[in-house]
Amino acid sequence: MKLCECLLENCVFFELKARDKWSFFKEVAPALAKALGKPPEEIQRLLEERERLGTTAIGQEIAIPHCRLPGLEHIAIVVAIQRNGIDFEALDKQAVKIIFIILAPDNESQPYLRVLAYMSRLLKNDHFKKKLLACKTPQEVKKILSEVDYEF
Repeated sequence: MKLCECLLENCVFFELKARDKWSFFKEVAPALAKALGKPPEEIQRLLEERERLGTTAIGQEIAIPHCRLPGLEHIAIVVAIQRNGIDFEALDKQAVKIIFIILAPDNESQPYLRVLAYMSRLLKNDHFKKKLLACKTPQEVKKILSEVDYEF
């Protein structure tokens, strides 16, 4: 399976109203729930539980919230571009502009960890980040991801 196959195109967000990570999770949960056929409260709760363990902001204006979602059939990737930034309580104190949510099935450890590692490396590339920040449509995001797609 490749990254683009995991991207939920109906869940690529631009310029949400959220100004912090908690309101971000609340704002995106309904769309994720609709795309995945899960209750929005469950998705929001699981993302928040993971976030309480420690921020998923990895610095340099990037966050990769992630969790396991019972009953999910395969890894799902969600993208949010927030040019004004969201407070994710990043250790470097920078507001987050690029957010990749990774949701994984309970029983997929290796692919889940590989995707997390790959995304964190990829998002530290300034050229890639600039291209993502310039995107205005889900199709543009998918095209950028397809250029660096990875089989996991």
